[in-house]
Amino acid sequence: MRTATCNASSACSSSSTHTSIWRCGRAAAGARRATVLRRAGPGPGGKPDPDDQPPKTPMNALEATIRRKQRQLEATIKELGMEALDERLQSATSMPANPPYRLSTLIAENVPQGRAVLVYEVARATPETTSAELAELAKAYVKLGGASALAVRTDSDSTPSGLRDLFSVQQAVPRVPVLARDWLLHPLQVCEVKEAGAAGAIGIINQVTGRGTGVMSSFSAALGLDAPVEVVNAQEVAALSRMGVVFFCINVGVGLSLAIPGFANKIAHGLLGELPFGAISLVGVRSLEEAAAARRSGADALLIKAEMLQSYGTDVRALGDALQYAVTMDD
Repeated sequence: MRTATCNASSACSSSSTHTSIWRCGRAAAGARRATVLRRAGPGPGGKPDPDDQPPKTPMNALEATIRRKQRQLEATIKELGMEALDERLQSATSMPANPPYRLSTLIAENVPQGRAVLVYEVARATPETTSAELAELAKAYVKLGGASALAVRTDSDSTPSGLRDLFSVQQAVPRVPVLARDWLLHPLQVCEVKEAGAAGAIGIINQVTGRGTGVMSSFSAALGLDAPVEVVNAQEVAALSRMGVVFFCINVGVGLSLAIPGFANKIAHGLLGELPFGAISLVGVRSLEEAAAARRSGADALLIKAEMLQSYGTDVRALGDALQYAVTMDD
């Protein structure tokens, strides 16, 4: 396995995985702020151009979520202490997970046969939904809906139980790959996902982790987990490919939805065409139309988002039949 490197600064060459990623993340955040400032640079005559100023609007939902996650992580790390944190990370890498069922293995087995791998997102419909009810829903997705794998939402904004939901689902469907669906900013989160029994994690977003993305990806691989990296343009694909990233996801955490019919499908189609030979792809979809379009464009696996699943209510079999029809590629 090739080891990804981070070029944010010389500080990123530290032998400590935690220190490397933490500093890379800070450097990347600074680089993104600098980019905003450059875009808001002086106009003609050296005076600021009002059209180039950063928009003075409330931060979008993704920005708000990332800031919340950063605050939570800082509090957790402060409570844990740096020495204990480094010991925990080193211990995790010395004992990598060996899940018997992995998403990447399923894809490798199914794609040559012309079959799409369907990953159903498992999420609480209401705050009152329990972990036990979520486990029963997961069973239905697998037995009736045709799910090949599951992704459990574990962010505190989606569930008060966090990784306990994932553990309950994993115990309910032990022969199916179960991944965590969260916002991953730090290797500590990857360790927690591994300790909860997940086969992988969805939530590394290049737009968020920046120059630390390659390190996060290789750290996840070192722990024995599938962890696709979300990309939004061809430049990201090229840069991450050079770092050794081979598993990509599209339209999962960073939505490609504008008020233009077919926009998300066209962007996803273009990005899938940019993936290097041998790369693995996971595309998030919210409708049967998006699922069919992504499959035609060459997506290896589809993340069936919770919004689409919940629109079918309890008729899981009907959903499964409709999805299978939509993604079947006739010769």
